[in-house]
Amino acid sequence: MEISTIKAGQWIFTEEGVPEYFIYKLIKGKVSIYKSGRKIREVEIMDGKKPILLGITAVLREDRMHKASVKAETDVEVGSVPVEQIRGVLVNEVPAEIKKETEIMTQAISLGNEIVSSLSKFNDLPEVDLDIPKGLTSQTMEILSEIKRLYALITQDVRQLSK
Repeated sequence: MEISTIKAGQWIFTEEGVPEYFIYKLIKGKVSIYKSGRKIREVEIMDGKKPILLGITAVLREDRMHKASVKAETDVEVGSVPVEQIRGVLVNEVPAEIKKETEIMTQAISLGNEIVSSLSKFNDLPEVDLDIPKGLTSQTMEILSEIKRLYALITQDVRQLSK
């Protein structure tokens, strides 16, 4: 494994960029993870802490495309691991009974990142308290009332999820 330093402010990889041929093991430093241009998470590894693999889900995808971007917030120390090495381990060394569970976990990770990104977008929206004026047709009032009701329900649900 080749170890290198990536300077603060540099992108390590980008969402839907080019197919990845290396995965990075974060050994030391702080990175931010972005989805659709929005920061969804920060990860920091300090001296002596267990390294983590960045972009592991890209290895599991046939197209090897990342579904998120990673940017160095500090100078980071990373090890480069060839994608084919990890894919080889997954295909040839992971027991068959674990492979299905790994696929489900990968789907959950991808979906979870989508949810976190959507929650962030939702929380950035201004809050609305729709005042429906009198004098509208009954059909218009019914439509606006239903939109207001659904908005209240989803806002309540999202706030509960965000706790």
